[in-house]
Amino acid sequence: MNVFPKDFAAALKAGGLDEFFAGCTHAHRREYLKWIEEAKLPETRKRRIAQAVKMIAAKSVREAARSNKLKKPGG
Repeated sequence: MNVFPKDFAAALKAGGLDEFFAGCTHAHRREYLKWIEEAKLPETRKRRIAQAVKMIAAKSVREAARSNKLKKPGG
C-alpha cells in the first residue's frame, strides 16, 4: 500500500478533506486505506470511499467544534 489511491484522493479533495486527512495519524490513515483496498468489487470500493469521506467529514466537524470550545474568549 505504497501508493495513495487516486480515487480516494479525488473524493477527499472534492469534499475539501484532503488536508484534514493528511493531518490525521498514520494509523488512522492506514486503517481507512486498508479498508478501501480490501474491497473485492468496484462497487464495494466506491461505496467504502463514499462512507469513508462521510466518516472523515464528521470527524473534522467534531474536531473543529471541540477546538472552538477549547479556545479562550478574546484569544
